[in-house]
Amino acid sequence: MINHTDLGDKPFTHFRALQALIIKGDISLAGYRKNKIYGTLTCKAGKRINPENRIFFKDEDEAINAGYRPCGQCLPGKYKEWKAENLVKPQPSPTKKEQFNWQNMALFTTNSKDNILPYDGITNYYGQVVDTARADRYRDILLDTIQWKNDEAVIFGRHIITKRKVAWYGDEGYSYTYSNTTKHALGWTKELLELKALVEQLTGQQYNSCLLNLYHTGDEGMAWHSDDEKALGKDTSIASLSFGAERKFALKHRVSKHPVALMLAHGSLLVMKGTTQTHWLHSLPKSKKVTAPRVNLTFRTMV
Repeated sequence: MINHTDLGDKPFTHFRALQALIIKGDISLAGYRKNKIYGTLTCKAGKRINPENRIFFKDEDEAINAGYRPCGQCLPGKYKEWKAENLVKPQPSPTKKEQFNWQNMALFTTNSKDNILPYDGITNYYGQVVDTARADRYRDILLDTIQWKNDEAVIFGRHIITKRKVAWYGDEGYSYTYSNTTKHALGWTKELLELKALVEQLTGQQYNSCLLNLYHTGDEGMAWHSDDEKALGKDTSIASLSFGAERKFALKHRVSKHPVALMLAHGSLLVMKGTTQTHWLHSLPKSKKVTAPRVNLTFRTMV
């Protein structure tokens, strides 16, 4: 593995040294260090990489062993194979043997909490953590008791009111600003405190606030975005608990555009942490097939 900057301090020196190594057989592939992508020496995308981020490999085995994945532009076949092997699939519903009681609540858990992102972040999908009967109960209570309001945003000077409804709850009346609008937290309800305690037990994290979203049908969704507001701190943990209609959750890398998607089950938990908000965008795509409501709780830590 050879860094481009190690080949000399001038472009001509770089070219002569690189040419000699290619002829000798010591270099056959190039790579993008930042996103760990390897490709051919003639890849058009690779030519735009700054020398500080360019790296060279003797062969494919060296690139793979270093943790690099194929370029989708110059190695489409190999990229499709890699993508198929790394595609995230929804976790299966747990068996009743996995059921356990926590403060008189019947819960399900799955053993698979592996990172579903290939690089530049950590996102864990726990699967269903609240059994269906209690998930139904929480969905109905949240629909009836939460102080829902249509979400508002100011985009390019225009005041937008969405069909999707939101609510903001927290420890001490925290204020949360996004899309150029500010929301002030309401005091916790009994059910929100129960769910907050559950999520904290499962994740080992502490949260002081919760943003709730109500999607009435699949006609309502969320565009690509990241939760990287300063008030949330850097490399924050966000725990997303879902009740109601099963919906697709999508992520894509900011630079490589690498996609990851899975279906979020009724009563399931997904946690985004580490550098996920820095390097990845996420969305809830709209779907004509979804006719039932979905309530999503995102537990956060305001700083």
